Amino acid sequence: MRNFQAITVSQLNNYIKVLMDSDEHLEHILVVGEISNFKGANINGHIYFSLKDEESSVSAVMFRNSAKYLKFTPENGMKVYVFGRVSVYEKSGNYQIYADRIEPVGVGAMAQAYEELKNKLDKEGLFDPDKKRPLPKYPKKIGVITSATGAAFHDIINVISRRYPLCEIIFCPAFVQGSECAASNISALEEINKHDDIDLIILGRGGGSKEDLWGYNDENLVRAVRNSKIPVITGIGHEIDTSLCDLASDKSAPTPSAAAEIAVPDIAALYQMNDDLLVQINKEIKNYLENKEKELTSLNVIIKSFDPLTTVNSRITEIENLKVRAENAIKSYLSKEEIKVNSLDSELKRLDPVKMMKKGLLTVDISGKKLISAKELKVGDKIFLNLSDGTAGCTVDSIKLK
Repeated sequence: MRNFQAITVSQLNNYIKVLMDSDEHLEHILVVGEISNFKGANINGHIYFSLKDEESSVSAVMFRNSAKYLKFTPENGMKVYVFGRVSVYEKSGNYQIYADRIEPVGVGAMAQAYEELKNKLDKEGLFDPDKKRPLPKYPKKIGVITSATGAAFHDIINVISRRYPLCEIIFCPAFVQGSECAASNISALEEINKHDDIDLIILGRGGGSKEDLWGYNDENLVRAVRNSKIPVITGIGHEIDTSLCDLASDKSAPTPSAAAEIAVPDIAALYQMNDDLLVQINKEIKNYLENKEKELTSLNVIIKSFDPLTTVNSRITEIENLKVRAENAIKSYLSKEEIKVNSLDSELKRLDPVKMMKKGLLTVDISGKKLISAKELKVGDKIFLNLSDGTAGCTVDSIKLK
């Protein structure tokens, strides 16, 4: 013992950890085994379990950052592949697998079979978008195919009853997993397709592992979905799951509840839309009537313009206006003429010969006409002087011109 130097437990564990971490064979490792001692994620989201075979077991841990990407729920007794590394937990000195990814055994083969069948059916046109039929807007009857004991059926019933209680549901139970799943769903589809009064089919189930959902990748079931004379909505598993039945259906939904949401309209929204339409229709009718009233008013004006009585009244009004204008013109003319007459009368009165004679003025006649100029006389002519009170005859003795 004196030839060896003692080391601490921590130093030993650290040394072994360094050795294991530097071993490239343990840095990336794939181990197959059966899950045991699994109790679910702890409060921090980490998963602790054991991986065993017929003879041995090893501890394993999957930390939260990796566990959140798991696409299934691990269960005791499930055979899985574990991808990760091997290292030592220094505090206890135990070595364990630090898992980065876990997959159920058979997933690789299932995935390959899925892709091969998917490509085959796709080439045949089963997933062609042009073959997908429109869903009825207001279905009267909906056939529902799912498990009688699962939550999916109750979810579908609750959604449809809440959104569109006018719709009748025809339930056709079927197995949703296991070896009988595909045949059971095919029989249900055939049974519902015998009814001419069913408008739509919802085919679905709740979430589960890939193995649980595998029946919905059955070739015969996929063909039955595509060949259904009644449109089919699928709601299989969760949002991350896509089965071949989803690809072949007329519409796929992420969950059974979402399928029910798609299948029926919201009656509350329909009532609101109806109210909005009534308001819009009343508004349109009001606008229409107002426009027609304006047109009628305009037409009445036009009609009145062609009414004989209106024309006569209009002419009478024009005549009355002309009469007033004529009377005013006559009055104006007579007034002006009266002024002229009065002016002429004044002038005549001013030039009255009698008055002028009384003022000493007189007129001379010769041979029965008025004498205007002295040049018209010659000596010896007999002329008559017109005086204010009589006439005097005279003979011209001499003529003197100015």
